[in-house]
Amino acid sequence: MPAVNGFQLTEGDVKIFMSLFEHRFATINHLGAITNRPHKRLHRRILKLVKRKYLSRIVLPTQKHIYTLGRAAIPLLVERGTAPKDFIGARLRHQELKELFLNHAMMIVDVHTALTLASRKSHIKLVAWKEGQELFDRVKIREQGRGFLLPVRPDAFFTLEDASRPPGKNRVHFMLEADRSTTTHERFLKKIQAYWHYFQQGLHTKKYGIATFRVATVTITDARAANLCAAAETILLTQARKFYLFTSHTQFSLSNPLSILEKIFITPRDRGTARYPLIEQAQSLQPPRKVALTEIPVPTTSTAKTQ
Repeated sequence: MPAVNGFQLTEGDVKIFMSLFEHRFATINHLGAITNRPHKRLHRRILKLVKRKYLSRIVLPTQKHIYTLGRAAIPLLVERGTAPKDFIGARLRHQELKELFLNHAMMIVDVHTALTLASRKSHIKLVAWKEGQELFDRVKIREQGRGFLLPVRPDAFFTLEDASRPPGKNRVHFMLEADRSTTTHERFLKKIQAYWHYFQQGLHTKKYGIATFRVATVTITDARAANLCAAAETILLTQARKFYLFTSHTQFSLSNPLSILEKIFITPRDRGTARYPLIEQAQSLQPPRKVALTEIPVPTTSTAKTQ
């Protein structure tokens, strides 16, 4: 790429842009892990890209700077076919985002980045990742003799492929819930209730073309993960419990990304007394038998508290 005013874009810069397009947000730690570039050298380069509007920087008190795509990088990504043409006219609202939203978004980025990095060193590969309003759906349920709608809005939908298994039997699909302890147990149980009815009615097959899925919830602390796992047990049928996984952010890291594929998840099937990986042995992944739709117990007000 030709130099302009003494500055020349490199393929390394393009990799940064592509990473930010894929993950939306990133700290320098995320970018360093993904690009495998030394911290000081990467920091100097990022400053130059920010100055020239290729990157945008979001500054939060007492936190690492968050980087996202700047306006100047978008035409390049569109030209290369990475971003759609309508991305050129999209309004970037990075500086309007609230801290609560950004903290939640960065938690999702941590999961996405860990899975991306783990894929490089494992036979288990991240082959699909989706976020945004395209995932939003709803499901109709009946409760106490009346019908109403519940939203189904995962924070992300992703697919892992196990290269050690035969094609057609090697992919496992997940709905991600990133929990920052800002919701009550009652509201969280409504999410679990919605996912269960969503599966029972086969709406996941209509929307995603998949036979089954698991729900992976990542929390801030182990205690929160254990509390939500115990709460989920109260409304899930026995055959469904192993498909709802819970772990905390403390159980995996960018410095050891393979940890996210290890036995760090608990499930309501055994009241959280054992830990499991995202992908278990093949015989353990058979979908739960569909049953006649019945009323799931309504969360009581005694559980409507944050932990």
